Amino acid sequence: MNQKPLFWKLKAFLFLVGSMNTFVISYLPLYFKNLGLTTSEIGMFLALGTFAGLIGQPFWGLISDKYKTVKKIVIVVVLGSVLGLVWIFQLSHIGWIFIAGSFFFLFYNALFPLSENLTKRLADQNGVSFGSIRSWAAIGFALISLMSGFLFAKVGIQYLAFPMIFIGVMLFLLSLGLTDAKTGTEKMDFKKMGAFFKNPTLLLFFFFVSFITLTHRMNDSFISLYLFDIGGDETLVGWLWFIAVSSEAIMFLTATLWFRSQKPIHYIILAGFLYMGRWIVIGFISSPVLLLFIQSLHGVCYVILFMGAIEYLYKRLPVEMQATGHMAFMIIVFGVTGIIGSFAGGFIFETFGGSTLYFLMAASTLIGIAGLVYFNIKNPHSTEMAE
Repeated sequence: MNQKPLFWKLKAFLFLVGSMNTFVISYLPLYFKNLGLTTSEIGMFLALGTFAGLIGQPFWGLISDKYKTVKKIVIVVVLGSVLGLVWIFQLSHIGWIFIAGSFFFLFYNALFPLSENLTKRLADQNGVSFGSIRSWAAIGFALISLMSGFLFAKVGIQYLAFPMIFIGVMLFLLSLGLTDAKTGTEKMDFKKMGAFFKNPTLLLFFFFVSFITLTHRMNDSFISLYLFDIGGDETLVGWLWFIAVSSEAIMFLTATLWFRSQKPIHYIILAGFLYMGRWIVIGFISSPVLLLFIQSLHGVCYVILFMGAIEYLYKRLPVEMQATGHMAFMIIVFGVTGIIGSFAGGFIFETFGGSTLYFLMAASTLIGIAGLVYFNIKNPHSTEMAE
């Protein structure tokens, strides 16, 4: 079988997934700010969207594992996301924006983990580096972020709907040509799945990692607004995310050189220390240019954390549970923390300012580091699947 067409289609799809994520993370908050929403209301919108994702992600993951297909579910969530976007950009009343946003995130929040699951399975089945394929999402995020910064500085953020809907349509067309991944031969055992996610070792791992990912989610939601607060503009927002996600792409591309799968917890602890230092420095920054330099640590922190966490998770999951397991990880470690981060972050930012928010993020990261060190000492062989 010629693998080149398979992976080029997947890489193009991931490129557009990353591109869409650029607009959702970097520019959608600015669009709503331009529409007249307050920082707290924007935080509520993001939190409500994350809550909707908590419903959608396990549902789509379970459907994917039950019917042993990732591709068909990806097509459905892309289509739902596009319809949600069309709805959102027709609205100006905050109540309807919240409703349409919930519909959008019900589908959209499942797109990235499903895409990653498909990528991980195809990479493992064909002996290809997962990071080398996954990096195309980061490349798409970086390039489109930079281009969009210049675009919106010229034409205004009020035209955000046009590129988002266009990329959504392109994603749908590309999803039709994706290759599905092989799944496990065993049927999914829901009792076994339930017992697995009641496993105290796994839940303790999720708990400690969440103190770090909480800060990652807060930064995603409010870094663009923080840049504006210290004197930035739309062009600098583009550069901010271009620098951040370029470093992410480099880290994924070079993962085979620095990542070893034997001790994934050690990578997460290292990422925690890097995150903590980054938040402390940002808390002291008052120059947009300095913030751009610090953003180069974004990819370093995230990819080390992500590679360690995913490796840990996949070592504990049989193949027939991996889509659901991946979704559960995203829900607990990124979804729940996204709700807390959006609500609490919006309140702290508006009441006490951005610097205070980042110092509190550093404190949260320190708690996560201490917990993971304890976890690693008490559970040195925790990557073995519990029966």
